[in-house]
Amino acid sequence: MKIFLAPMVGRTDKYFRKLVRIISPNIIMFTEMITVDSLIRGNLRNYTVNKQEHPLVAQIAGNDSDKFIECAEILTKSGFDEINLNIGCPSAKVVKGGFGACQIIDPFKVAEFVKAIKSCTDLPVSIKTRLGLGYDQDLDDIKKFIRLTSEAGCEIFYIHARNAILNGLSTRKNRSVPPLRYDDVMILKETFPHLKVYINGGIVNLEDLNELLAVYGGVMLGRKIYDDPMFLNDIEKKIFFSNNYLSTQKVISRYIDQLEPEDNQNKLFALRHLTNLHKGTCYAKKWRKYLHSVINSDQPLQNIKNFDYRDKNEERKINCS
Repeated sequence: MKIFLAPMVGRTDKYFRKLVRIISPNIIMFTEMITVDSLIRGNLRNYTVNKQEHPLVAQIAGNDSDKFIECAEILTKSGFDEINLNIGCPSAKVVKGGFGACQIIDPFKVAEFVKAIKSCTDLPVSIKTRLGLGYDQDLDDIKKFIRLTSEAGCEIFYIHARNAILNGLSTRKNRSVPPLRYDDVMILKETFPHLKVYINGGIVNLEDLNELLAVYGGVMLGRKIYDDPMFLNDIEKKIFFSNNYLSTQKVISRYIDQLEPEDNQNKLFALRHLTNLHKGTCYAKKWRKYLHSVINSDQPLQNIKNFDYRDKNEERKINCS
């Protein structure tokens, strides 16, 4: 039984991964997507591996086999546990670069990428993709894609249970407008029983998570975790039956203690992912305001621990009932 933190650009950087690992020792994390060109140029700022992050999957995107080989060598030496190809991003910028979701229709080329990576590393190679492109719900193309890329050496597929619509729909709307089709992901799993086919998309509560875990053995969550990081507490307790159930105050304290002195010069990036820690509580608005005050002032990072849980007007702890 596996739960994965989805790769999210601008979200799953080293700071958010640090926060996630404090709350959840059991979730398997992905980096943000990085292009092969950026990685080769040495942009490793958010792609170094700390021992606490394992298991950690690096997601890369590109359209050149030789560059994939070079990146695979870099990522293997860096200590990643798996290399994932992004064949599902519907971003106009990504598609303009010739990679992401538009590559679904070129399975032979993607199979070449898989072979290239497998030629230089023993790390597992996986693919994150969607069910198809546009409004066509026929599964023949994605079945062909999985067959060819699996024959090339890919054994793990993370399927976002929607199509990608590349013309006229923003990246954000691509996360909600194309209908969810869990039944079609099930068809893929049954068609390829020898492969690991995991599901992603639209999962926001423990009930659905449990049901899908029972079927797929692995589920990927993205925005739900970013928008409500403490949801991981429920996952640890009720899915993994872990004793790692931390109060929000304890999470904040541990996170701040794990930051480096130089992070005081980069407070926005170090603290921005803490915004939703009090989501759904009576502290949420006050917390966001306090967090922004620390970010936009000369206060040191350690001051985050001084958040006052009392009502200033009545000098008592705020009533959350």
